[in-house]
Amino acid sequence: MQTHVRDRILQLTKADAVDSVELIQPLWNNYGTLARVLLRGGLYPSVIVKHIKIPEESQHPRGFTGSISRDRKVRSYQVETHWYQHQNKQVPSASPTPECLDAFAEGGELFLLLEDLANRGYVEPLYAASWAEITVVLRWLANFHARFLKDPAEGLWPCGTYWHLATRPEELAQIEGSRLHRFASLLDARLRCGGFPTLVHGDAKLANFLFTSDLTEVAGVDFQYVGRGCAMKDVAYFAGSCMSGLDCERREPELLAVYFSELCSCLPEEIDGAALEAEWRTLYPVAWADFQRFMTGWSPGHKKLTEYSDATTERAIEGITEDLMEAARTASLVAGRYIQAQRDRPLQVGSKGFESEAADVVTDIDLEAQALILDVLRPTIDRYDLGLLAEEGDEDGSRLLKHAFWTVDPLDGTQYYVEGLSGYATSIALVGQDGQPILGVVYDPVREDLYEVVRGRGVTVNGAPLGQITEGAGPTRWFADRSLRSHPDFERFQAEYEIQFIGGAVMNVLQLLTQPKSCYVKAPKKALGGCAIWDLAAVSLMLTERSGSACTYDGGALHLNRQESVFFNDVGLLFTSPDVRVEVLRERLRALPSANA
Repeated sequence: MQTHVRDRILQLTKADAVDSVELIQPLWNNYGTLARVLLRGGLYPSVIVKHIKIPEESQHPRGFTGSISRDRKVRSYQVETHWYQHQNKQVPSASPTPECLDAFAEGGELFLLLEDLANRGYVEPLYAASWAEITVVLRWLANFHARFLKDPAEGLWPCGTYWHLATRPEELAQIEGSRLHRFASLLDARLRCGGFPTLVHGDAKLANFLFTSDLTEVAGVDFQYVGRGCAMKDVAYFAGSCMSGLDCERREPELLAVYFSELCSCLPEEIDGAALEAEWRTLYPVAWADFQRFMTGWSPGHKKLTEYSDATTERAIEGITEDLMEAARTASLVAGRYIQAQRDRPLQVGSKGFESEAADVVTDIDLEAQALILDVLRPTIDRYDLGLLAEEGDEDGSRLLKHAFWTVDPLDGTQYYVEGLSGYATSIALVGQDGQPILGVVYDPVREDLYEVVRGRGVTVNGAPLGQITEGAGPTRWFADRSLRSHPDFERFQAEYEIQFIGGAVMNVLQLLTQPKSCYVKAPKKALGGCAIWDLAAVSLMLTERSGSACTYDGGALHLNRQESVFFNDVGLLFTSPDVRVEVLRERLRALPSANA
C-alpha cells in the first residue's frame, strides 16, 4: 500500500497503525483491487479500500476492441464515487449499504475508503441461495426502489445497468438481423419511458450482497452502474443470477408476489401503488428480454440463456408488438370509419402546392382523420419514445432522431374520395431509424378490409392470413396512378401491359399482394411530389412479407427514412408481385425510347 494512502487512512480513522492488508479480489479486467485494511486502535477495526487504476492498455475478456469498454468502465467508477458521496446517504435502513468514509484521486488513480460491513455483521457472500435467502434480497431491492422513486439520478447513469443498450453497440452488432435486434430499441425505450422511474442498483447479482451469519439480513455493495431506470431490471437480473431457468419459470409468480408485497408496504403515500404494480409486472418480461439482448451478443453460449429466458423474451416482444399493433389497428379503424361516415358531406378542398394533382389535394376530412389517428397513437409515442411523420403536417425531424417513428397517411387516394369513387385507404406504419418498416396497418373503408403486417410474421386480412397467389396468364397488370396517362409512352404501355387505375398508391400496391403478374411503377421525375414515406411504409412491408419486390426504379434498396426527402420522385419506384422478375420488367421499361422522360 502506498504511503500516502496509508497515512490518509490512519488520519481518517484515528488508528495507531495498519496491521495488515487482505486482498478481497482484483477488480474486473485488472482495473485495480478491492482490499480489507485491518487497523490497530482508532474508530474502526477495519476499512475497505477500493483502488481503481485504469490500465493504459487492456484486452476485453470477450474480444471486443476499441475504447467503448474502457470509457464505460471509467465512467462507472465516476458514477460509483458520486453515488457514495451523495445518494448513498439517503438509503433506507431496510436496504443497508457501506458508508463512504473518503474518496480521493491521486496520480490518476482513484481511491474509495468504505465502511467494512463485516463490522456490522454482514460477513457472508453467497454464490448459491435458497428461496429464503432470495426473499431477503427481494425485500432489500423493494425498499431501495421505493426510496428512490422519481429520483433525478444526478451524477449517476441516466439509464442504469451495465448492459444498457446505448453503451453496448458492439454486442448489439453481434445479433444484427435477428428479431431481438429489430426490437432492441423498443424494449429499451419501454423500460426507459415508464411512469414510475426509480434508481436501479444496476448489477444486482447475488454476489453483490453480503448476508449476516444467520442469513436473515443483507446489505448491498458495488454501485458502479446505479442509475435511473425500471426496477424490474434489478429484479429480473437478480433472479437470473441465482436461480435456474426452470426455477425462474416455476417461481415467477411467487417471486413477484414477495417483491410487490414488500414494495407496497413502503411506498410513499403519494404513489399510486396499484398503478405502479400493474405497470412493473408488465415490464418484468421486458427487463428479461433487455438483458437477453445483451447476453446474446456478449456471450451467445452463456448458461443464463435458458429456455425460460428465450420464452420470456418472446413474451415481451409479443406484448410490445400487440400493444403497438392494437394502437395502429384502432387508429386505422377509427379514422377509416369516420372517413366513410362523412362520405356525403360537402368537402373543403385545398392545395399543398405540389404539381401532382394526387399529391396536391387535401380536404378537411384528411385533417380531421389525422387528428383522430394521432389521438390514439400519442400514448404509444410517449410510452416508446417514438418520432412522428404524418402527411398532413409539417415534418418536425423526429424521424431522424428517434429510434423509430410512426408514419401516417390518414386518407391516401384523396382525389378518388373527392370524386366519390373507391380507391382510398388509411395507412399507418412504424418504421425504424434505419428506414426499415417494423409493422403496419392499412384499412380499406369501402370494403371494410383491415390489412396487418409485422416483419417476419406475414400479412393478415381481417385477422386471417392471406392465401397463396395463383399463377396467372396474359399480360402483366400495371396498377397505376393517373399521372401515367400523361407519360409520353402511355400508349405503348397500354399495348404491352394491362393498365388499371383503381386508386391511390396504397390501394395500388395492395393489389400486388393477391394479383399475379402485377406491378406498380413510377419512373423518376424532377417534380416534387408523388409517393412519400407515409404512402409506402405499410404496403412495402406487406409486399416483401409476401416475397414480392419493393425497390427504387433502378433496383436500389427502398430506404424509408431518407434524410434528403420524404418523397421518392427523384429515385422512382418499382414494386412487383412475387412472380414478376424485377430485372426483366426493368429492362422492358428501359427499352422504351422515352421511358425516363
